[in-house]
Amino acid sequence: MTEHIRSAHVGTSQTTARTGGYGVLNDGDIQKLISIVGKERVSWREADLMAHSADESWADPALADVVVWPLSTEEIAHILRYANEEGIPVVPWSGGSSLEGNPIPVRGGILLALYRMNKIVEIREADLQVVVQPGVICDDLNAALRHLGLFFPPSPGSSDVATIGGMVANNASGMRAFKYGVTRHYVLKLKVVLPDGTVATVGSNAKKSTSGYNLVGLFTGSEGTLGVISEITLRVVGLPEKIAAAVIPFDTLPEATSAVYECARYGLEASALELLDSPVVRVTNAQQGLSFLEKPTVFVEFHGTEAYVEDQIEYLREIARDNGCLDFQLSTDYETRQKLWRARQVAHDSMKLSHPGCTMIAGDACVPISKFGDVVQFAHNLSEETGITIYVFGHAGDGNLHTEVIGYREDEEQFARAVEASDAIISYALQVGGTVAGEHGVGLMKRHFMPQEHGESLEVMRAIKDLFDPKGIMNPGKVLPG
Repeated sequence: MTEHIRSAHVGTSQTTARTGGYGVLNDGDIQKLISIVGKERVSWREADLMAHSADESWADPALADVVVWPLSTEEIAHILRYANEEGIPVVPWSGGSSLEGNPIPVRGGILLALYRMNKIVEIREADLQVVVQPGVICDDLNAALRHLGLFFPPSPGSSDVATIGGMVANNASGMRAFKYGVTRHYVLKLKVVLPDGTVATVGSNAKKSTSGYNLVGLFTGSEGTLGVISEITLRVVGLPEKIAAAVIPFDTLPEATSAVYECARYGLEASALELLDSPVVRVTNAQQGLSFLEKPTVFVEFHGTEAYVEDQIEYLREIARDNGCLDFQLSTDYETRQKLWRARQVAHDSMKLSHPGCTMIAGDACVPISKFGDVVQFAHNLSEETGITIYVFGHAGDGNLHTEVIGYREDEEQFARAVEASDAIISYALQVGGTVAGEHGVGLMKRHFMPQEHGESLEVMRAIKDLFDPKGIMNPGKVLPG
């Protein structure tokens, strides 16, 4: 480990004394960064440092020593080359909407804000491909593709603020993963700046390849710990002819999860298959002025031809009836469909608004589909046993369970129990063959589970990290424990 990282409180010049960060940088470092990108794109103002000190997780904020806004791959390469030589930590930041502390600069250093690199470089309509910079927002990309009859399927709940760079870094998925898969399935080629400033292009424009190691897959989901992604080539698909949405409440949670299992087990080809438990529906009704039946509810969406969608709807009706559904609301027109989906789309915000001043401890376990109902029931039982509020929802079709455990930081005993409850759900998910992170990544908050999940293969990950980043400058303190 180099001196800049070991000694977090060096550099007490007038410039860095104002940062409030770890004091990693000195005046010379600041001047070097200014020489690379210009004074107007380097800031150590407290307001800028604070704006990049926390994401949407419950992790404590941490200040970088400086925020830098690069606009090109070349600028990123110059910054990383210098940072590597001097042993200065570098943390990439795309949108800041992550839920596991992924971009928080816990060891100070340079906060590399990539969201001004927000150009759609090229749309290759004939090849069903698009080339983008990392700061492009997901919804903006789809707005640009829509007039060509194309779209990028991954749809995280924060798609109005989630950047493509952040989605690639965390291998995000979202509500359409049941049919379309996750971000990794759409990344064809990446331009990556390695920690020593080397610019590497990995992947190709071909739809498939067996040439060499899968470096695209390695960088996708690496959370900024191996390098900085500066350009992304994505595969896109055609917009469906018809879209239909169904909302199906059930009297009990086991009935709802049984219906989800049967949809997955018996080949229902929905584009999205989501579950909200009754407390989530209740707070969503209260916060959004909606009037859904406050019962465990399954949300389903279909994409395809008119005949295909109609056939799938009838199949879904049969499964829903067999599992004792209380209602079956269906819509194929855009406005009504959006209204039906609103409860799912704003679930996170509704829970947050219902508990002002509280801390939302997010869970993101993913389990085999046969175990999904067991984990949902475990979370509900835990809530009843402990008296701690635990909301349960998620991408049920692919076994991705989201939980929100409500904690009160001013009550140390209650908050400790809330954290323990969240950890207990994750531990149970691991026991039944799951993973600690279905789409949010590991970041800061799930590192302590990595040995339990990965065992000896964790040392292989450490070796990969050491190979790419021997000085440990890239997003230090994330993913790997210790």
